[in-house]
Amino acid sequence: MKNHSNIASYCNFSTIIIYSIVALIPIQMVLFIMFPHPNTIIEWFSLYKDTPIIGFIGFDIVYVFSNILMIFLYLSLLIIIKKNMNNLTIFAFILAFISLTIYFSSNRFIEMYTISNKYFEAINEIQKYSLIAAGELLLSVYKGSSYFIYYILSGLSLILLFKSFSKIEYFSKRTVKMGIISGFFMLIPATMGIIGMVFSLLSLIPWIITCVFLVGDIKKIKSLAIAAT
Repeated sequence: MKNHSNIASYCNFSTIIIYSIVALIPIQMVLFIMFPHPNTIIEWFSLYKDTPIIGFIGFDIVYVFSNILMIFLYLSLLIIIKKNMNNLTIFAFILAFISLTIYFSSNRFIEMYTISNKYFEAINEIQKYSLIAAGELLLSVYKGSSYFIYYILSGLSLILLFKSFSKIEYFSKRTVKMGIISGFFMLIPATMGIIGMVFSLLSLIPWIITCVFLVGDIKKIKSLAIAAT
């Protein structure tokens, strides 16, 4: 009885998380258009100095929050379906958590803020050149190998996760299909030129639809949990 009540609570929680994730998508797009990335490291430093919040936004702080929400979504889903999980589901969750861990190691928005402040406090050119080099390194890490691996693992984990959902009766075929399509478009990182950018934008459409369908499935799980109490 208590277990079913807990499941209903986690269903409510996961629904709120999903709505929050979807709400952040248009916010990210608007901010990206309004505040395009600086072209040089000096411009990044100046941006952080003049308007730190815009600097944080430029360094994907909104996307950081979105991925934090993904952690909570995965955890809540894991709890909701723990009695119905198969080996593929477990593997997909592990892969998803690994990908998110890799992402957080690549985003250095705090370090960039710190270096920016130090740059304008530098008293000679040698210090400034050293800080410029450090800033360039952070930029290369920001969209480097870690980000590349994170993106591919995220897409792969989505494909595997929703493929495993096809064996769990709670999830509809349409949810499974859209989830797999969304994961497929994430297999090409956004940093891979125009193709990567196009795939990144295209992945948002099936992902939003997946979230809508997922909310419907979670509501059914909640209803079953309440009926069992």
